[in-house]
Amino acid sequence: MEVIYDIIYRALMTYGGFGIALGIAILVLFIVQISLQLGIYGRIASFRLMSRKQIRTEEPAISVVVPLFAEDYDYLDTTLTTLLTQDYSKFEVVLVYVGNCNDFFEDVKSLQRLYPHFSPVHIDYSPHYPISTKTALNVGIKSAKYDFVVTTSSDATPSSERWLSLLAKGFLYGDIVLGYSGIVRQRGFQNFIFREHQFSCSVAWLSSAIRRRTYSASRNVLGFAKHLYFDVRGFNHLNMNVGENDLFVQQIATRENVSIVLSPRATCTERTWGGWGWWWRREKMLQTTHRYYPKWAMVPTIVEFLFRVLFFAAVLTAVICMPWEFKLAALVVALLRYFIVMFVVIRNSRRLGESGLAPLHFIYDIIEPILRLAIALFSHKKYKKSWL
Repeated sequence: MEVIYDIIYRALMTYGGFGIALGIAILVLFIVQISLQLGIYGRIASFRLMSRKQIRTEEPAISVVVPLFAEDYDYLDTTLTTLLTQDYSKFEVVLVYVGNCNDFFEDVKSLQRLYPHFSPVHIDYSPHYPISTKTALNVGIKSAKYDFVVTTSSDATPSSERWLSLLAKGFLYGDIVLGYSGIVRQRGFQNFIFREHQFSCSVAWLSSAIRRRTYSASRNVLGFAKHLYFDVRGFNHLNMNVGENDLFVQQIATRENVSIVLSPRATCTERTWGGWGWWWRREKMLQTTHRYYPKWAMVPTIVEFLFRVLFFAAVLTAVICMPWEFKLAALVVALLRYFIVMFVVIRNSRRLGESGLAPLHFIYDIIEPILRLAIALFSHKKYKKSWL
């Protein structure tokens, strides 16, 4: 005990009460962040679906439902072909075309000659009665002939021909299947930010789903049994412009009925429709969904952001105000935190099929709390009205 008292006395004499408090703060903030990284976010890389209880012995027949709101011939020639040629024996693709071009729809229907498991549906578009994504999904799901559905979007491209077969394995363990969808990789710093943000948000809700607390899902990779859909009367928030995937999965998910399929070959990549302006508007709209999440949903993320900011501030204070040996110790702790965070990011990115994020992750690690706060503060009221 005398040795401990002597150490404390020497520390007080050297660094004062402020220095001792600052050192303790740095250590506590470090421990909390690392606990969250390894104990929550780190579960993604080590998660195994087979650890869940199996409820079926055979992979079911699946209907893939895709809304399409434009006369997009590139989609017909590329992504739709990828869907129709999936390496799975028991499936159909239901394409719900919303528009007024009969010639385009005739071209769509012509694909049935090559793919008998293709089922196109046409909804006439009227500016007086606009059709939302939720309405198109409702029509497609009700038109689907199989009891299990996977919904995706025309913006998303499956990563492999085994995409559907891997998602089908999820139905062996639950009535809801969640998967990952990233942003398509392109050159430039803005694309890096888009991809990092998508990756970070997805890691948060996927890790929560792994802990059996599901509150979100990708609109590009969401599977469910149709009886769950009819139990809650489908996508019934028809007065809303965004969030059909999140609110719907919150209605149907329980602690026992959710499967999470994590494989690079079971992901999608989503194309972008512009630069910073497009992304900023998109994220502000999606932000409006957060106030309808369960109160517990965002707690780990908010806590981690808060402690990250405080940790950086404490380390910076030490570097500015304290003696050289204290500066060195603070920087060593910060470096140790960085290596642990990078360890988790690299493992998760490999599991989710994301490449090229790790080298610049330190930049996003610093700006992410500021970026998230800015999106939350600048979400426009006109977007919030879509959720009333």
